Amino acid sequence: MEKDIDLSGVDPARWPEIRRRAALLDEFVGLTGRPVGLRQEYADRMGMSLSHFMQVVKIWRGGRSAAAIPGARSKVGVAKRRRLPARTVEMVQGTIRDLGPMARRVAVIAEVGRRAEAMGIDRPSNTMVTKLLSEARADMTGPADFEPEILIDECSLKLPVVSGESVIMPRVLMAVRLPEREILDVEVSFDPDVAPSAEILAERLTTGMDAAARELPMRAPHLEPAIGMAIGAETGPRTGAPTLNRVLGTKVGDIGVVYQLSKVRASDSLLSARHSRGIGPVDSIDAIRRAVAAHNDKVAGRADAEA
Repeated sequence: MEKDIDLSGVDPARWPEIRRRAALLDEFVGLTGRPVGLRQEYADRMGMSLSHFMQVVKIWRGGRSAAAIPGARSKVGVAKRRRLPARTVEMVQGTIRDLGPMARRVAVIAEVGRRAEAMGIDRPSNTMVTKLLSEARADMTGPADFEPEILIDECSLKLPVVSGESVIMPRVLMAVRLPEREILDVEVSFDPDVAPSAEILAERLTTGMDAAARELPMRAPHLEPAIGMAIGAETGPRTGAPTLNRVLGTKVGDIGVVYQLSKVRASDSLLSARHSRGIGPVDSIDAIRRAVAAHNDKVAGRADAEA
């Protein structure tokens, strides 16, 4: 019978392989005697040298940590070294700290331009400033300076999910409580051409929220007016009001976020790392809920938040 393992700290695209390796380790540890020839057979099945395999066995017996199994983390998507001079990067990061991560993008870009001119350095591109600002937003803890409301907005998450014959990124509709930036609930679609259901999300919210949250106005800037009316949410843009990319930044937990459907890459690119595989909808929901919990722990200032 397969033993349960804790997949915390393991990239979701590695879950199938890490489950396989964990099962092999449990199988090997449960053997009696474990002759040398058998050790080599298991090392080969794990794809590593005998000495490395025995080290992994020792670690596994000490706590069955899936995150400690080689291959648990993918190196794909690790940020490349920025080509900007360190002084320029520090200036941009300092500007973001001074204005606050939730400052409007246009304000940050304008102030970066002023500081670059005053320092006599080349002005960084708007793309680079936006990237650093989004990263700062993703890392921010505590509430933001927003009006109390529930923001309902959509994004795609960088998870390689097997859907029929394709590997796709799931579309996710999120309900976020402001100013706390707590994600209250999500609704997921595994069809790239079908939006997640706002009606289903709103129905769950009415039963799952506390009394104070039920009193908050709902705003869904990107929903069709008819759908917004059906769920009791304001639609359309409102000057100065935040959208999801401003609230969350580049990631939820450890999962990257894409905010424009036109920029969603073919998810096969998320499988370029060795041992990465597409995961099923059940694992995808599990990964998303873990990421949401990690995000909520972080914005609430709870220590040791993990995706």
